Amino acid sequence: MMIYMIRHGRTDWNDERKVMGREPVPLNERGREMVGAVAARLASEGISAIYSGTLARVRETADILAAGWGAEVIDEPRLDESAYERWVGKKYSELKGDRDFELYVRRPTEADFSAGEGMRDIQRRALDVIERIAREKRGAKTALVSHADVIKPVVTHYLGMDLDTMHRLAVANASVTLLDLAYPGEPRIRYLNLMPWKWSEGLPDPPSPESLT
Repeated sequence: MMIYMIRHGRTDWNDERKVMGREPVPLNERGREMVGAVAARLASEGISAIYSGTLARVRETADILAAGWGAEVIDEPRLDESAYERWVGKKYSELKGDRDFELYVRRPTEADFSAGEGMRDIQRRALDVIERIAREKRGAKTALVSHADVIKPVVTHYLGMDLDTMHRLAVANASVTLLDLAYPGEPRIRYLNLMPWKWSEGLPDPPSPESLT
């Protein structure tokens, strides 16, 4: 089966390079346009269901995609961003020198960023959702809408990478990463970080970085 893993569209906090955590930050106009480009690019794929995180920016992304595809949206809180409690609202530049932020960048499995949850926990709950989709949809083409720091740990798992190398992967706003589970015991990443909006007129590349959103 094919699972299209899609990161939410752009927000004002992305543009300001601020940590959002679980704040109810909506998409901005450019973010909605970016998601619209994804919807158009994948319209012919026959995606009938979208498993979506519950935070505002993700659910808004899922609703735009669902409207374009006539797909069902299924809420899945295990796809939500981690809380990143004490970092929320701060710019990345303000976190320089924070020990746990430096660990998050270099060795994320050792960073203490959310009460009761580390990067391995995020990976575990995201993989549980993949198993749920495989069980419930049984081969159908399905989408998953979430955050960079949820999608990256999934990709590292299926590529056999060390989780601490997750930030070597780029997962941009409104990007698509295709996971192919059609071959038992041989999962494949068909493509990573496809950005249909890059070829849409008037939608320039967003600035980096791409995580903590």
